[in-house]
Amino acid sequence: MINRLSTLALAGALTAAGAMAGADTIRATSGFGPSHVLATDVFPEIGVRLQEFTDGRWDLQDTPSGLVAPNEMSAGLRDGVTEMGTLLMPYFPAEFPDAALPSELSILGSNNLVISAAVTDYVATCAECQAEFARNGQVYLGTDATPPYNLLTTKPVRSVADLKGMRIRTGSPLYAGFVAAMGGEATQIPSSELFESLSQGVIDGTFSGNHEIIANRLGDVVNYVTEIEEGVFNGAADGGVSQLLWFRMSPEDRAALARATQYGITKGLYAFLRDANAARDVEGIEFIEMDETLAAAKAAYNEERLAAAAGILSDRGVADAQAKIDRYIALIEKWEGLISEDMTYEQVSELRYDEIFAKLDMSAYGL
Repeated sequence: MINRLSTLALAGALTAAGAMAGADTIRATSGFGPSHVLATDVFPEIGVRLQEFTDGRWDLQDTPSGLVAPNEMSAGLRDGVTEMGTLLMPYFPAEFPDAALPSELSILGSNNLVISAAVTDYVATCAECQAEFARNGQVYLGTDATPPYNLLTTKPVRSVADLKGMRIRTGSPLYAGFVAAMGGEATQIPSSELFESLSQGVIDGTFSGNHEIIANRLGDVVNYVTEIEEGVFNGAADGGVSQLLWFRMSPEDRAALARATQYGITKGLYAFLRDANAARDVEGIEFIEMDETLAAAKAAYNEERLAAAAGILSDRGVADAQAKIDRYIALIEKWEGLISEDMTYEQVSELRYDEIFAKLDMSAYGL
């Protein structure tokens, strides 16, 4: 009996190995380290669902960091150094002025499930955005969104006066503008370098979602969180795909990858919220309510920035900017009506696919 069971086990293992050997593997780079939600939830889920939706014809192997840095991702995807990865839109404003439009409006909304879906809907159905991806040898399959952005700092910040002179890492021009308006000094550092930069005193804090405390182990170097809740970061296109890969896939397998990507991104959205909640239990971190001076300064900055958004986008080369802003705002309203708090991530994933990518012709999309 033991020999028979061993033989059956060996046969099963060989069959599974043969099936995997027959799969075409996508080389992915989530890009933000092994502890980040992209590596723990998003890309593993894409891989599992892709195998499921293609009956094992395709799978995915992620390299969480080291292969392609975030500021190298556009060229890395274009040249096929990696076949799928996280493209930070604010890092490449000259290459993607239209596709980065939602990033300039990230202070709108606070529900990351809604904002992620609205951005994905906007970019996937925007002719100018699609032309930008094609020119850069890439295909777009979706964007995530973080929990609301706060100040995570080594010194307490309660007022505008407290923030003056502090060196704060930001991830987009919008947030850099906020820090500058408060008298701080904004700097751009990849999130994978946050721990070292904070521990060595290179920066005094980061403008980030609370989930970064878990994702980048910031509990040992951050002592305070000032609850600014300045929108959500909506500029990370997890679903960045090299056209070199896309050309190799059949329309059916492209659709499967698009569908699998919605599952991965949505699972990540819920994981962001999970980590943001877990951050509140990290010992040694004080959560601070901003005072009246900071609240008033935030409101004034947001009003001024939104009023200037069309002009800022026009200067970056976006034609008919106000009409496009209005379309994006309408998509936020659309998804606020579609997504409810009681939905599972599977339900949201299928809704995203059905409402966006299932309506597109995968024989022509991305080409």
